[in-house]
Amino acid sequence: MSIKGNTYYNLAGNLVPVAVSLITVPLYLHLIGDARYGIIAIVWMFLGYFGFFDLGLSRATANRIAQLHEAPAIERERVFWTALGLNASFGVIGGLVLYFVAGFMLAHFFTMPSELRGEVLSTMPWLAAMVPLATMSGVLTGAIEARERFLSLNIIQVAGTILLQTAPLVVANIHGPSLRWIIPAAILANATSAVALMILAAKVLPIHGAVGFSRAQVKPLLVYGVWVTVTNLVGPILATFDRILVGFVLGASSLAYYTVGYNLANRATVLPGALMRSLFPRLSMQTDEYETKRLSGEAARVIITLMTPLIVLGICLMKPFLSLWISDGFAAKSAPVGEMILLGVWINSLAFVPYTQLQARGRPHLVATFHAIELVPFLLVLWIGLSTMGLIGAATAWSLRVVVDAALLFWASGLGWGSLKYLWPSMGLVLGAWAGTQWLGDVTARLGVDIFLIAAASIWAMQTEPRWAMQIINSSRKMSSMFKFGR
Repeated sequence: MSIKGNTYYNLAGNLVPVAVSLITVPLYLHLIGDARYGIIAIVWMFLGYFGFFDLGLSRATANRIAQLHEAPAIERERVFWTALGLNASFGVIGGLVLYFVAGFMLAHFFTMPSELRGEVLSTMPWLAAMVPLATMSGVLTGAIEARERFLSLNIIQVAGTILLQTAPLVVANIHGPSLRWIIPAAILANATSAVALMILAAKVLPIHGAVGFSRAQVKPLLVYGVWVTVTNLVGPILATFDRILVGFVLGASSLAYYTVGYNLANRATVLPGALMRSLFPRLSMQTDEYETKRLSGEAARVIITLMTPLIVLGICLMKPFLSLWISDGFAAKSAPVGEMILLGVWINSLAFVPYTQLQARGRPHLVATFHAIELVPFLLVLWIGLSTMGLIGAATAWSLRVVVDAALLFWASGLGWGSLKYLWPSMGLVLGAWAGTQWLGDVTARLGVDIFLIAAASIWAMQTEPRWAMQIINSSRKMSSMFKFGR
């Protein structure tokens, strides 16, 4: 099981849902409207906050089981059942809290029509049930990742995502656009995925049922998890409070413009996410500090060289794509958000490396500390940006925050910015693409600049990291040959 092969599996597992969402998002907007789509985005963000009740045990499970990769299966099973039992209990508590707190928040702090408020409040029992389902699914996923069974895991997750995206649409077609039907359909789709994850985890650990909950495993899991919990608590605020505040200040329709642009831009993180997800078990197993830094440094180099042409292409095509995908009017409001978020995504992609290294090496407290330090300044800058510049101000605040976060993580990990000699030409290409979208009004001039920058970024990436470039070219040729054969 190579890191490269697992990265391909993870990348495919992330890209297929992106392709599905490109089809389903316009259908959702057409079928249920901008306001309901914005409310669904708020609901999923609330569920993201309640991921805090995982208490870091998903990551702790992956880390601990990876360290036990050569131990008897019974030791891994003890860790698994302990983590699953703890997370089931915490999830039930979280579901009860959500039932009472989220209903109050949605009823009093978000601008939405009264009939839509009634729809979402009626789904509170379903949303509460989603919390323990999510916490237990996290442990199942962590156990499978620790055993590096990424192909099977991604097959289940892709199937689950497709079901999650399509089941509510089918239900909406049958019963109408009411959230009373759409949200339960989505949660039942998630439950189906959780059953499949349990079957796979039982196979790969393997689970024989000989042992159950172990008190001896509670302390090491919680000591690691408590710091990841801080990240899980503060992280969603840092990652999503821009959308919460947009919904609060500007309303659900503006949130739809912001969310679509943000989500399109943030899809680019699937590549560094796929690589570092594959690398986490290896870094957790590693005992040689030199080898840890070598693997991390190589990962950073690969990410910056592959992400640069992708980010440049995304910035250049954001507005044309949104115009074609949805409408010119929607693109005029959403594209500037996506273009600004892409600047932050470029640097945030690099931060995946020290973030993963610190957690894999048993130092999650540093990640949590940095996120806590960033929280208040970020909220202040976000409020100022939204108040003075609207949607683009919120996007700018988000991007500035991830720049600060990346700098802190690289410093703490010992990798150092000095080792990233490829950063500066990449920065010039990315900033050049963004500047072109802001200041070139002439269509012909902008098209020429875009083509030049995309070509320059691609050539630079191929020269900087020729091995990965050849892998991409060879994979493209194989896909092209299969397509021709199929015809």
